[in-house]
Amino acid sequence: MNVQGDSGVGPAPGLSFGEKVVVLVGGILAAMALTVINPVLPDIEKELARTATDAMLVKQLFGAVTLAMVAGAPIGGFLVARLGMRRLILGASLIYAIAGTAGLYLDSLPMLLLSRMFMGASAACIQVMSLTLVNTRLDAEGRARWMGLHVSTAIFCSLLIFPLAGVLGDMSWRLPFLLYGFGLVVFAALLFSRSDEEAQADQGGSAEQVEEDETSIWTWMPWHYVLLSLFVGAITFLPTIYLPYQFKEQAGLSPSGIAIILMGTALVSGIMAMLYGKARRRFSVHAVFLFSFGAAAAGMAIVAFANSLPAVLLGFVVYSLGNSWFVPNVMTSLGGKLANHQQARAAGIVKAGHFLSTPLCVVIVEPYARQFGPVSVMLMVSVAAFAIFLLMVFRTLQLGRRGGPQLAPQPQTIGH
Repeated sequence: MNVQGDSGVGPAPGLSFGEKVVVLVGGILAAMALTVINPVLPDIEKELARTATDAMLVKQLFGAVTLAMVAGAPIGGFLVARLGMRRLILGASLIYAIAGTAGLYLDSLPMLLLSRMFMGASAACIQVMSLTLVNTRLDAEGRARWMGLHVSTAIFCSLLIFPLAGVLGDMSWRLPFLLYGFGLVVFAALLFSRSDEEAQADQGGSAEQVEEDETSIWTWMPWHYVLLSLFVGAITFLPTIYLPYQFKEQAGLSPSGIAIILMGTALVSGIMAMLYGKARRRFSVHAVFLFSFGAAAAGMAIVAFANSLPAVLLGFVVYSLGNSWFVPNVMTSLGGKLANHQQARAAGIVKAGHFLSTPLCVVIVEPYARQFGPVSVMLMVSVAAFAIFLLMVFRTLQLGRRGGPQLAPQPQTIGH
């Protein structure tokens, strides 16, 4: 079994044009699944809701997508061994476009909700496949670079898509659904770009993959990454959800003022994500985790104890510096521990944990937020990030005593 480690040892065939499009667009499609129709939810309720149950279904047009993504991520990871990477992405992107644009013509709320669930599941599947492509087609340096590009592209494009959805929503509540047709970009790019590796993969699984399929996933899956992904999701999403409430309570900011702040910090995160590949040339996975959790802990501590808006903004910026490297570092580290035929299933399970973190953590912290205010959430995030930071320090010291990876990366073979 050929395991590609952090040293970059192993085959690195590179990405075809179509695969590059999948990697860059995969994160965008997942972000769109969670943002595009939010501005028009009140208009949808006014137009289609006739009862209290209908009003609840309208709100579930967002909530159901998250749960569908939790299911879609591992399902995609397991289906790839049966269908092949190329066929799976082609099918998922077509489902994404058809189900996503269903709001252009559907008037039934239950059917619209069902279409949203199909769209969410396919979005998660595409993103898992894009991450799998990075971990199976590239060497260590290439993985770090393209993981950073995957995250930064999603961040930057989200800044454009959200206001565009608002403009379209001003014309008609149906028009934002048109944006989901963007899924056809992945379909077309992959349909007309076929590498030799893709063709071989579609002819059937290798003997190694067949053998692995008969081996229980419990024997090789690094399950602690699921727990790590849950914590990363909580540290990533909870401040984004509850900080607007703090801005409103402490500074009396309007929605437009809050949106400007969120856009500014998103730009910081996007720029940092683009620099992830360069950072990984000099620092190991453990060093990057130390920086990310340390910055998140420090930033949220500043926000929690700040008594002025400038101090809150400073803390939010410090937090954003580390926040942008969480996802690429988790997925790059995971990819370095697995063989190629294990990558998709492992990525699907870990991303499911990441998607599950938002609804799960909101249920846990909401009672405290209501009783003690949003500042209590920031303090909990800071404590959680600092606790993981200390665990990472202990782990790094352990590896140092054993002669394992230090704060600088091991020599890498430069491939495609």
